[in-house]
Amino acid sequence: MAGNRLTVAPTVTMLGVMKQRLVGATRGHALLKKKSDALTVQFRAILKKIVTAKESMGDAMRNASFSLAEAKYVAGDNVKYVVRESVKSATLRVRS
Repeated sequence: MAGNRLTVAPTVTMLGVMKQRLVGATRGHALLKKKSDALTVQFRAILKKIVTAKESMGDAMRNASFSLAEAKYVAGDNVKYVVRESVKSATLRVRS
């Protein structure tokens, strides 16, 4: 810790300078804390969106799996051929 100390002459002028440095350091620390808090809030909001998207994707995959099982039950194992023959054009586009 001794290496971090400043060599300061014991004058009234240097006392004023040190007080101003302390005020600046305190203000800077407060600003960094506010920035950190704001970034934490943004991170939590993004994380909440990700969790919601993952949950909805799980529901969609479960529904798709049940629909595929139902189609296989009704049409047999040759579902791809039946679907390709009955569909003329795509009604849904998937974007990644």
